[in-house]
Amino acid sequence: MSNLHGRKVLIVDDEPFMRITIKAVLRAVDRFVVAEAEDGDTALDAVLTFKPDVVLCDVAMPRVDGLAFVARLRQHQNMVVRGTPVVMLTGHADEETVLGAIRLQISGFLVKPVSPKALGAKLRGILAQAG
Repeated sequence: MSNLHGRKVLIVDDEPFMRITIKAVLRAVDRFVVAEAEDGDTALDAVLTFKPDVVLCDVAMPRVDGLAFVARLRQHQNMVVRGTPVVMLTGHADEETVLGAIRLQISGFLVKPVSPKALGAKLRGILAQAG
């Protein structure tokens, strides 16, 4: 058993197939407790109820995109919620998107498709810092 066993991960992606794929990648890494949200609007409610250790978030989503969701998260009145680690997991790696995400104090940026090895390494690093 690793230090990731039982840690809570929220997947935020508007594509059901991508959420299934990310869950499969997470299963290849360790036994996480996983919840899902289909856009940035429902993601904030999911963070408040599920209390994830880390959020894996897409950028391009309808209604509320990933960057707008992280901006809302970072402005939340609850300090614990504000500090929730977020990894952007996206196909959009253009400079503007990356810089926008960095300004929002994200914990990582991974480009899809992501390997179990890369995702596992990123999550281990983030969760080791979080304690």
